[in-house]
Amino acid sequence: MWHWFRPSSRQWSRSGATLASLLTVLVFVVSALAACGTSSAQATGPVNLTFWSFDAPEQKQVDLFNRTHSNIHVTYYRAQSGFGQYYPRVLTAVRAGNAPDVALMEYQYIPTMVSNQALVDISKYGANDVKSQFDAAAWALSGANGAQYGYPQDTGPMALYYNKATFQKAGISSPPATWDEFAADAVKIHNLGKDYYISAFPPQSTGWFQGLEWQSGAQWFAINSGQQAWTVSVNGAASKKVADFWQNLLDKGLVSSVADFSNDWNAGLDKGTIATWPSAVWGQGVISGNAKNQTGKWAVATMPQWTPGGKATAMWGGSAISVIAGTKHPKEADEFARWYLTNQDSLQIGVKEIGWYPSNLQARSTAVTSPNAYYGNQVIDQIFVSEDVQSGWLFPPNLTSVTNLQGNDFSQAVANHTSLSAALDNLQSQVCSDLKGNGISVDKSCG
Repeated sequence: MWHWFRPSSRQWSRSGATLASLLTVLVFVVSALAACGTSSAQATGPVNLTFWSFDAPEQKQVDLFNRTHSNIHVTYYRAQSGFGQYYPRVLTAVRAGNAPDVALMEYQYIPTMVSNQALVDISKYGANDVKSQFDAAAWALSGANGAQYGYPQDTGPMALYYNKATFQKAGISSPPATWDEFAADAVKIHNLGKDYYISAFPPQSTGWFQGLEWQSGAQWFAINSGQQAWTVSVNGAASKKVADFWQNLLDKGLVSSVADFSNDWNAGLDKGTIATWPSAVWGQGVISGNAKNQTGKWAVATMPQWTPGGKATAMWGGSAISVIAGTKHPKEADEFARWYLTNQDSLQIGVKEIGWYPSNLQARSTAVTSPNAYYGNQVIDQIFVSEDVQSGWLFPPNLTSVTNLQGNDFSQAVANHTSLSAALDNLQSQVCSDLKGNGISVDKSCG
């Protein structure tokens, strides 16, 4: 049997705090939420389940399920989604025996939750019967090592948002089809003035950079099944290719290092002085909400390619609906989770009221047909549909540590004018040490 971890030694850190201490702080929350935990079946009534997720409209989906299923009743709890809140809370509840039966799990956290034995393998309940209804990359991210740990809800494929007006002002007639063209366009845009940049390079935006690495074909983590161990390749050749590309732009002063989502970054979008954002499908709302003076000036194109003529992309974000370990009713929990993401009425609530870019392929086909007035009536979701998500990317079982270490290493490199390539070397060593220190098996890639 595959073992990713030694439970007694699992710890993560953020600013010196371990996950264990976070869980201690959150223990009191579980008591307050006990009423939201797993309920026993009533002798004369339906099985009672609880469901945790993030968005208010999901109550409508739960109400629809309850009206159409007399054998199961679901209670929805809208959880806080901030960093260091939701996942420690779920783990605390699992350990205390008060966990929800079903909960949202972002793809990047699934390996971490699996390593803590917090998720149920729903392939035991026939999950693979509906595999063909879902985006293949999203389905793969929801499982591991032959098991399936959730039904994919939404995905975050990446494309290039670009300001047509700024490009035209710089004498550029079309968006860059390759990263080489992107670098050449960066020079032309910066020639417009010292405040003009083709993009920002925010060193703390770890998920964004991982998406860029993923799109290049890099694979930071893999499972060595023969050795029952993790392979770590943070500083591999594909990774360094991406790091060196952005290093060149930083060294020449062609990209800004302001933090994404910051006031300065928002102002740059709104003034047209930050001309692109390689980002996920959900980024369309970020730009339209923060660059109101640029209505009709932004558009979306496929990601610049490392290989001319390709359409490779990656994901930044996305989530699944999982059955949580300890539930007394795993079969019924699976029934709800499957219905939630295969029933078309439920899916349309997610698409139209929550804004999912759905993993369910039938729902996706109805979600990508509307022109977007902000983007000059471009049907921008068609760009994301046309791209191919690179296969093979796998998230680690110690995501919080990787995120913290990467953000710190990259921030120091930018601040100290040292190389991102060297930061990747340091990150490789740090990640390996963290895995080993927490009793997680690694192969010879970690020395």
